[in-house]
Amino acid sequence: MNKIFLITLSICFMNCSSQTEQNIEGKWYLINKSGFAEFTITKDSLINKKLFSNFEQKNNRERAVKISEKVFLKDRILLLGENPKNSSEYYTLMTLVPSKDKNIVEYVWNGIDSISSIKTLKKINQNDNRKLLGYNLYTKEYLETLRTKKSIENMTVEDFKKYLEIFSKNIEIATTEYKKNKKGNYGEASSFNFQIGSQTLLELDYNPIQDSNTMNSMFSKFMENEEVKEFMKTLKEK
Repeated sequence: MNKIFLITLSICFMNCSSQTEQNIEGKWYLINKSGFAEFTITKDSLINKKLFSNFEQKNNRERAVKISEKVFLKDRILLLGENPKNSSEYYTLMTLVPSKDKNIVEYVWNGIDSISSIKTLKKINQNDNRKLLGYNLYTKEYLETLRTKKSIENMTVEDFKKYLEIFSKNIEIATTEYKKNKKGNYGEASSFNFQIGSQTLLELDYNPIQDSNTMNSMFSKFMENEEVKEFMKTLKEK
């Protein structure tokens, strides 16, 4: 009986670990206004550089920082780095939310990045029950599948109205959270409208790989439509 119990316990532990400890090492891509931001996570470093839409590097600059420890918690993964001004202190380089889809991980912008000890950072995050908000990071292979989704050039008025409804809710949630935390030790939430707009497209099964020009063109195409104008009034009243 004891042997069976130990085997069962071992299997349960393995399953729990595999669900929590998503393999995050490798290259991840954030869709931005003019291409991609590439994040390379290795065993002990985090490397960031900007790319054009064809994945060519925009300049020779790349930012590399040492990862002191990766911490896997129930709902988030912390990449912790040493404070360059004090080797006994640490801060959060990046907070990630794992996904069931191995091709996606969420890069949290309202995570806790205060400088403290690793033990304290773990404890603060374990007791943090706020809704985490972030931007999707994708594998390069998955980006190619996103390109095959519906084109925004073929978007209908009805779909654009659905888009506006989801987009406005997402913006409201993000803006409320950002205003609450902007004076604290939180990372800046850059490119709100673009990032949320891109991920809203994906929610509707449209290709989220856009840039500033294509997103602006989509809005210009529909915003003068009388049906859309009336729909916008109802959204403001909600």
